[in-house]
Amino acid sequence: MKHLIERVWEHSINNPYGFTLNIETFRPIKFGICVAYIDTQNCFGKHGLENVINHASEHDKIVGGWLNDDNGFYYFDSVKVFKNSELKKAIEFAKENQQLAIFDLTNLKEIKI
Repeated sequence: MKHLIERVWEHSINNPYGFTLNIETFRPIKFGICVAYIDTQNCFGKHGLENVINHASEHDKIVGGWLNDDNGFYYFDSVKVFKNSELKKAIEFAKENQQLAIFDLTNLKEIKI
């Protein structure tokens, strides 16, 4: 687990503006709509990343990271990725998980909820 945390941490340093990563294959996810789970809300730092990786390991195996320009914190989330054709499902999931926004990886744009 410690090795995985370090690898994802290093990946976040190399991708300071954000990333979405499959933690099994260590391949970036570049298409689809990302929605964070409420269970990993407000996770930052290595301790937060550990919580996110634990959650992702038991769910979709996908971790996202993003820089919050408002406070300067780099946040980590366990995320579920929907196909672009599943926007309605993604929005429903986002509402269930009390998200304010989701991210369209395919078009690199935030979608406010």
